Amino acid sequence: MDNNQKKIGDLLLEAELFSACTRKDIVRLMPFIEKKSCEPGEKIYITGEDAGHIFLIISGKIELRSDRRSIKILDSGSFGEESIRKNSKYLLNATALETSEIISIPKENFDEILKNNNHFKDSAYGSLINHYSFEKMDKIIKLKIDKDDNSTSKIFGWAVTIIVPFIIYLNLNTMGFTWEQGIFITVASATVLMWIFRLANEFIPSLLAIIVIIILQVAPPKVALSGFTNDSFFMAMSVFGISSVLVSSGLMFRLVINLLNYFPMSQYWHARTLLFTGIIMTPLLPSANGRIVMAVPILKDMIDSLGYEKKGTAANLLGSTAFMGFTFFSSAFLSSKAIHFVMFGLFPSQIQEQFTWLYWFYASIPSFVVMLVLLMIALKLIYGKNEKPKLSKEIIEVQKDILGPMTKKEWAAMGGMLLFGIGIATSSLHKIEMSWVGLIVLYVVLVSGILSKNDFEKHVDWTFLLYQAALIGLVKTISFTGLDAMLGNHLMWIGLYIKSNIYIFILMLSGVILSLRIFIPNNATVVILASILFPIAELSGLNAWIVAFIILMMSDAWFLPYQSTYYVLFDEMMMSNKLINMNHIIGINAFSVFFRIAALFVSIPYWRMIGIL
Repeated sequence: MDNNQKKIGDLLLEAELFSACTRKDIVRLMPFIEKKSCEPGEKIYITGEDAGHIFLIISGKIELRSDRRSIKILDSGSFGEESIRKNSKYLLNATALETSEIISIPKENFDEILKNNNHFKDSAYGSLINHYSFEKMDKIIKLKIDKDDNSTSKIFGWAVTIIVPFIIYLNLNTMGFTWEQGIFITVASATVLMWIFRLANEFIPSLLAIIVIIILQVAPPKVALSGFTNDSFFMAMSVFGISSVLVSSGLMFRLVINLLNYFPMSQYWHARTLLFTGIIMTPLLPSANGRIVMAVPILKDMIDSLGYEKKGTAANLLGSTAFMGFTFFSSAFLSSKAIHFVMFGLFPSQIQEQFTWLYWFYASIPSFVVMLVLLMIALKLIYGKNEKPKLSKEIIEVQKDILGPMTKKEWAAMGGMLLFGIGIATSSLHKIEMSWVGLIVLYVVLVSGILSKNDFEKHVDWTFLLYQAALIGLVKTISFTGLDAMLGNHLMWIGLYIKSNIYIFILMLSGVILSLRIFIPNNATVVILASILFPIAELSGLNAWIVAFIILMMSDAWFLPYQSTYYVLFDEMMMSNKLINMNHIIGINAFSVFFRIAALFVSIPYWRMIGIL
């Protein structure tokens, strides 16, 4: 192991500035640290210069001076803490008084720590105040408050949402609908329009619809609120909770460090590391956005620490591979996205019993393999030029040394996931339903203290759980009012294609989904189509899971950035670094629509073989 790297690692661990940081935080910083030697009288930075780095002293003396006088002479510790603020300037001159060695850390690499660790921010501000206490503090702590801007599109959206449902209600009276059906269609149209124009978070229109349905007695509370007692609600909550242990423990970060250490140092092996890390994470974290949040720090660390050129072949390969690996294979796993639990909750009871977590993946194996092979071929063809990394194994060894042995929380995270997996895999033996297995494991990690109250609150997407429960209630209300039977009678012609030519049915349904996705968010598209097509599939003798799988597979496709919340999140998180060309990801993802259709076609003979088609 390189002694210099080891010395730097020890310095960070002992520095007061980083006393509030975890070892994982410090490991993340290691690839970006630069060691510098300064001659006597050398200026490190001057007053008014853009604050871009925080510095730590290894040896020597550093003087902090204003234009008028010397403020402080440091022989240890940190300086340059102005960098923790955005668009900030250095307030003093920093000059080496004698031959000195320092290390510098770029400010952008503190973003993740600042976002998740308020104690680090307090520590940095405390050090800053200690250095610059003579300055007016409003220079240091002044915050910029952005005002909300109500766009014209939202005003137009609210106008349409108010007027259109009213017009629909007036016309329904002449079309033979009952009063309950008319009210429900009116409420549902307002809900869909709020989704289309994104007037509020998706769960808010859904809850409003449930409230109106109950108050106006369109359906009894036990029907409208059935989503809150549905097994899938508890299953989703359990998976969110168990996954939060995985996120907060740092187990996945340790896995990536070890993979980099053992795999060959080439861009293709690094890409495969990201790809298969994403695939492993897909069933463990039921949120594409959540997986992107985990993927971006790993991606940034790899590109920067490996020394790849910004927006070069290797950087773009890693960026495209990371994005696709963490998002592209969602349909293969029941637990990969929370909307899957909504769909699962809409299945008839016999389908729910059949499609356990393992059987879901078993039924999706051909599509998974086809998508994986086609994606790897496409990436190989696009990024054929090889770029050699500049990172040595020594830094990785130092990172492993700083992380130390696995912590109790990491062991607990691994144990919790194994217990969850074994419980689901053996459900046919112990006869405990999947949702209750998840709830038992969640209880264990909560009561043992492995999962803290703060982590449980932070990592469980409670708003989506409300959204999921409300959507299930809306679909149950459709059935209660008889609208599903009415829609089924009018759309029975689709059933003819289901029976005569399943390939044409897939193409037609894919076209409908891709068209709807231009205007309607992903989750809303899934629920609307499921509520219409499930009754038709049942009457046509088609397994509801196949319809659900096609909907989930194709609704996850997109062409324009606004159609994908996790792409927007990925773009925003990568924006400050400008490490990769985002147009590559948009292009590959658009072309991958053909991969999805090919995967569905290849799956048809397999579904017939296993008896679900």
